[in-house]
Order: sequence, then structure tokens, then C-alpha cells
Amino acid sequence: MVAYAQNPTQGRSYQLSIDHPTLPQGLVVVGAVPPVSVTVIGTADNLQRFDKGSLHVTANFSNVKVGANRVPIDVQNSDANVNIVAPHTVPVTVDERGSSIQTVSIERVRALVPGFHELVNATTVTPSSVNVEGPKSQLTGIQAVVQVDLENVATSGINQPYKVVILDANKKPLPAMGVNPTQVTVKMVIEADAITVTKPVGFTLTGQPAACYHITDVQIAPLNVQATGLQSTLSTFGLLLTDPVDVTGAKGNVVKTVTIRPPAGVEVNQKTAQVRVLISPVSASPSPGASPCP
Repeated sequence: MVAYAQNPTQGRSYQLSIDHPTLPQGLVVVGAVPPVSVTVIGTADNLQRFDKGSLHVTANFSNVKVGANRVPIDVQNSDANVNIVAPHTVPVTVDERGSSIQTVSIERVRALVPGFHELVNATTVTPSSVNVEGPKSQLTGIQAVVQVDLENVATSGINQPYKVVILDANKKPLPAMGVNPTQVTVKMVIEADAITVTKPVGFTLTGQPAACYHITDVQIAPLNVQATGLQSTLSTFGLLLTDPVDVTGAKGNVVKTVTIRPPAGVEVNQKTAQVRVLISPVSASPSPGASPCP
């Protein structure tokens, strides 16, 4: 009795997997083959030394049909110091193997950092579609997606491979589905958000008024407009340019509507401005040697 108490008989349970089952051509397991629960019985000393690698399970899928099946299994034990208790079958659902061509979509996870946006029209997935294989009954409503975490995308954009994930109609992953190719390349262009600021409008005059006339003032309206563009572009100029106004030979005021010419990538809320050049006769006494004005 004392010896038995020191080294009693015990049981220990293990879960064994049946990996890569071989089924008749055209058939496939729905979901995963359930693990096989095996109980190993032996003395405490023998169980202490027991190696799970001594257990090996095989299954015979040769006679399975579409639907529910009880697949025969055989659990071998190479350790003679212990005994095992194991089931003789496992429940498996079988279906016909089917395939489907699926367009790959992007599942955007989280958002870009503030101040940037994705140029959606420039986003590409290469190749754009994949071949999905698996249980025919599970192909209805599936989606092929790549999950892109926008918060971790560099502001310069991305051009890299992503793993294709197959989802069912309820957006749940179907890991048993086969997909070819397993990865696609996602190219995404990221750009800074545009901002709007107030910019003054400038003018340019060419030529000279007629003899004995001079420019007394130049007025432009509007004085300022709203300019929208990238901050990096807006910071490169202080004044919006306009078409030049020619005052050659003018003897009176010149009023012209001119086009505002913002730099590339900048939009303005008003396309034109009016320039008013005030021209008056010279009233001062002519300088020595100059021709007198009438």
C-alpha cells in the first residue's frame, strides 16, 4: 500500500491533430478535422517520463462521402510503459471541392494620420483577382480582401505585398480556403490635405503713357482672393500674378479685366481681377532742355 501511494496509476489527456488528410479526388473537408482526444494511463513515474511524440494518429478518409461522416482512426503508441484510451472515429463533414475567381478588395483598418488623405483613384491591387478553392457550399458570398492599416502607412504612400484573406458572407475568416496567389501588391498614393489661405493679388504694367502724361495711381479689385492648395506650395509665393496691362501711348485712364494666374496645383475662388490705371497730364514745369507739354 505504501509503494502504491508513492507511485500511483494516473491518467493524462492529450489532443492529437490529423494534418493534411487525403480525401478522394474532388472532395474536401468542411472546416477543420477535429482533434483526437487521447488519454494516456500509467504510473506517476512513467507518465513523468512520457513523451507525447510517442503517440501517432492516422485516419482513413478513402470512403468518405459528401455530408457527415465518421472517419476511422488509429492511434499508435510506441511507449510500452503506458496504455492509451482513444476513440475509433472522428466526425467530419465533407463537401465537393469548388473554385471561384474573386476580385481582391482593400479593407482599410484605422485612419490615416491627420492632414493626409488617400488618392483613391490612384490605388491599385496587382493582381486584381485571385482563385479561391474550398468546400463548394462555402463559396457563396465569400470575399477576398487585404487588410491595410492606414495609420501605419507612410505619408509617402505604399507599394508592397499583402496577404489575401478569405471572408465568408458574415465577414468571418475562412482559413481552410485555398487561395492562389496568396499575396497581392497594393500600391497606394498618399497626399497632404489642401488648405485655404488669403493671398494678395498683384498687377504688372507694360509700356509708357503718351508724352506729357503719367501714371498717378493703380487700383486692383479684389485686393485679395482665397487660394487653396498644398501648404508646401502655398508657402512658395506671396503674391498671385495676373496678366500684364499695357498702357503704351495712353492719354486717359486704362481699365482692364485680367486673369489671375496661380501656380500649378493652386485654385483660387475668383479667376479674374480688374486693374484701373489712372493717367493724368503732366502739370509740372518741364525740365531744362525738355520739350514743353501743350
